[in-house]
Amino acid sequence: MKKTLLLGAFALLGFAASAQTTGQFKIGANVGIPVGDASDVTSFTMGVDAAYQWRIAENFDLGIATGYQHFFAKSEIKDWGGADAGYIPLAASAQYSVSPNFFIGADLGYGFLTGKYASGGGFYYQPKVGYQQSNWELYLGYKGVSKDSNTLGSVNLGFNFKLK
Repeated sequence: MKKTLLLGAFALLGFAASAQTTGQFKIGANVGIPVGDASDVTSFTMGVDAAYQWRIAENFDLGIATGYQHFFAKSEIKDWGGADAGYIPLAASAQYSVSPNFFIGADLGYGFLTGKYASGGGFYYQPKVGYQQSNWELYLGYKGVSKDSNTLGSVNLGFNFKLK
């Protein structure tokens, strides 16, 4: 499944690159609250985001996204020998501007788990909504990595700079 997701993401990017040569780089940071399985053992999350998107059609951008998301273990979990956790996503990224200032978007791909007890990775997803200007955006989203029957997920508030 990992290979299929990566192959699909790169094929999508190849199409996007040939469709139009204009694009923009985004870099930013986010903070969040762990939810679901992650809320049992972690108390806070923060991360960095990076993406490159091409304009495919009017109001629609498509690209690739990555970054790093870090989950801070609760103090009682650390007392029992637990550790922080995190993941590095590699995903296809889509964003549709519903008006000049508001957008909806989603990232889909694979999240590589990191940390003391991490192994492998799982399906990564991030639906989001946001407010944007020409050189920045503010978004609210849900980030998650699902592996087997567990999810490392959080609700996040993020800010990205747009570099052209």
